[in-house]
Amino acid sequence: MRSERDSPAGRGRADERRFEAGIAHLHRYVAAHGSSSPPRGARIDGFPIDVWVTSRRTDYRKGRLSADRIERLETEFPDWRWSVRGAQFDVGVAHLRRYVATHGTSLVGQHEVVDGFALGQWVTNRRADYRKGRLPAERIEVFEREFPDWQWSPQAASSAAAFEAGVAHLHRYVAAYGTSSARHRAVIDGFAIGQWVANRRADYRRGTLPAERARRLEAEFDDWRWTVRAPHGLSHGARGPRSDEEVR
Repeated sequence: MRSERDSPAGRGRADERRFEAGIAHLHRYVAAHGSSSPPRGARIDGFPIDVWVTSRRTDYRKGRLSADRIERLETEFPDWRWSVRGAQFDVGVAHLRRYVATHGTSLVGQHEVVDGFALGQWVTNRRADYRKGRLPAERIEVFEREFPDWQWSPQAASSAAAFEAGVAHLHRYVAAYGTSSARHRAVIDGFAIGQWVANRRADYRRGTLPAERARRLEAEFDDWRWTVRAPHGLSHGARGPRSDEEVR
């Protein structure tokens, strides 16, 4: 004699219980991790929530997921995604939010890992997508809207900050010593201003100093000199003619 669970009605009830169990565990996962898109291998209270979510997406793609279940998932989990790629993006953003909440910045180190998620590599990949024109506008907006300090080119931002720090210290040096021609080993407030000045002159000679930075130095420091030893008969430290093209 067939048991009740072998009947269509019994199988239906068992399937419904499994679905409700999955929903309940997904709610718990969201409460703990802030996302309804668990990464591969994720478990909550011993339940393989990643497998359950993947199975529901598969059912959806194959047309096997009923309309009421589709509605349940979309209604109860505002960040639910049927696309794996979309889900992966949401997982990354959720981990970045967590990182910002802890560290106060979205400038993540390349090798940073958060809760087992390789956040640093994920951030690096999204910036690469942006540079190659592969990042959709709505995702660009997510980064720029949610993370006020977000930088698409953090190295450029870091370089700009370092330049501003050097200029500020050079102003202090001038206030103390009356000249912007700091000796090579000069230090001001712990900052190696002599080396910084030498490096900017070297950048200028190599043509790697941006024109606006060259103009800043010349405008803010009246005695600024690009050369220590004057070429072509110029007096020591004299400023020779230059065009913007020379410093690009």
